[in-house]
Amino acid sequence: MSTGIALPEVPPVDPEHLPLDEPSVVDDGELRRLYFGPAYVQSEMSRADPFSLSLVYTRKMMAFLLFVPKPRDVVIVGLGGGSLSKFCWQALPKARITTIEIDPRVIALAPVFGVPVEDARMRIIEADACDWLARTDMRMDVVMLDGYTEAGIAGGFATPEFYVALRARLRPGGVLAANILVGNEAFRRYREAISAAFDGQLLVQRMVPDGNHVVLAFDRFPDAPDWVAIAREAKLLQQRHGLDFPAFARTLRRQHERAETGPFADDGVALL
Repeated sequence: MSTGIALPEVPPVDPEHLPLDEPSVVDDGELRRLYFGPAYVQSEMSRADPFSLSLVYTRKMMAFLLFVPKPRDVVIVGLGGGSLSKFCWQALPKARITTIEIDPRVIALAPVFGVPVEDARMRIIEADACDWLARTDMRMDVVMLDGYTEAGIAGGFATPEFYVALRARLRPGGVLAANILVGNEAFRRYREAISAAFDGQLLVQRMVPDGNHVVLAFDRFPDAPDWVAIAREAKLLQQRHGLDFPAFARTLRRQHERAETGPFADDGVALL
């Protein structure tokens, strides 16, 4: 659904000649993208519908709503072009959305992507997420991890200590939804770090051919999920948000029931 918001214009830029050391905005009239250098699209926004989720992995990250359909506090690590922050702010009107972003240059570009101004429900904090999570006393229902720089995923996100600190801030039943874009060998290390912190309670969605892995890690995953209730919730979520939650739920259930070693096998569960 179009929001009708007025977006500031940006000067035309050739994406093949972008600076290597700073975020840049490229607009072709239909899509507005945030680049880190000429080869890496960090975020993408439809000008016709600025609050929609343009990239597939961002839509997959919203699968957390199948398990936490009414979060009170959502923390998003990594602002980028604000896709997740905007979608959650609009789709979850009773939730507080806190976005942690380390790069002030990215924060300065928030108005270019139509990110709502800060208010009681929306705030952007300039901070290193590792430090912030270690010292905050905030409790949260969901953490969405999507923190990248021009060099790739932030280095601190590979340590077990980071995920231990993150889980400690979740309310009971909370969920981590993490976008991990690395090679297969590196992903195994990330998966092991997350699995260790969350007692093996994780599911993995693989994006083919994009190369993204979206990890859902659970503070408390039920021993016997009520898939009938989850399917009902999926239909309601689809009506509210326009994403294919029934497909997410069907695939999750199928993989859960087929896995010989349980839902949290070493290789995770592949969704769609």
